[in-house]
Amino acid sequence: MEKLIKNREKIHNGDKVLFCFPFAGGGAAAFNSWVTFFATDTVVCTIQLPGREERIMEKPYTDMRILVEDLYKLIHQYDNHQLYFFGHSMGAKIAYEVAKKLESEGKTLEHLIVSGSRVPHLPEQNPIYHLNDEEFEQGIARFDGTPQEILENKELMSFFLPMLRADFIMDETYYTQKIEKLSCPITALGGTFDKEADEHAVLQWKEYALKNFQAYFFEGGHFFIREKEQEVLKKIAAIIMDKNENTDI
Repeated sequence: MEKLIKNREKIHNGDKVLFCFPFAGGGAAAFNSWVTFFATDTVVCTIQLPGREERIMEKPYTDMRILVEDLYKLIHQYDNHQLYFFGHSMGAKIAYEVAKKLESEGKTLEHLIVSGSRVPHLPEQNPIYHLNDEEFEQGIARFDGTPQEILENKELMSFFLPMLRADFIMDETYYTQKIEKLSCPITALGGTFDKEADEHAVLQWKEYALKNFQAYFFEGGHFFIREKEQEVLKKIAAIIMDKNENTDI
């Protein structure tokens, strides 16, 4: 369980900490440049799920509830820090659930940033986790997140398939039946051409904010966080430095 969070050893008293939660199929390496970008004022801790990168041989999670509980046990140790969460796609839902758990135990985040994600109370309309291998491979191609060298290589795909399917099981079988609002400010980020989480879907996150909510859109598809990475990072930096206007949308 300790391997779930990378960079924890760099957290010292008084540090601001940004926890980054990955998208389905993604690993901590997706946020490598973020660690450098925030190096001077914020410690970036990336969530490294089993079944990928250096944890490739470990069994991946398939149950959101178990993952959230494990993450909570680690993150609640930093109750005396200013905590910020960023999650993209599947990661946004994980981040929300951990934030909700923390708040129920008396710790409120400084800010929750959700990205490229529909709200948790709406189940996936077009699930693919249950499809046979061929159909599943075709399904994940729509997200533009799996590298072409994997999609086009049968041996590589068969190697990564169990991890990818596990992530989609966890993501697509999870939803919360009621909206539970958070006390912390929520900022939702979206891509202008994202077919998985369009503008309407992203703006629905306002229902989860007890008070302050903002939304920003960047030109790009589901992975606008790669296409417009510097713009996204500057926006997150402004949130952490509290340079945003506190007006609701």
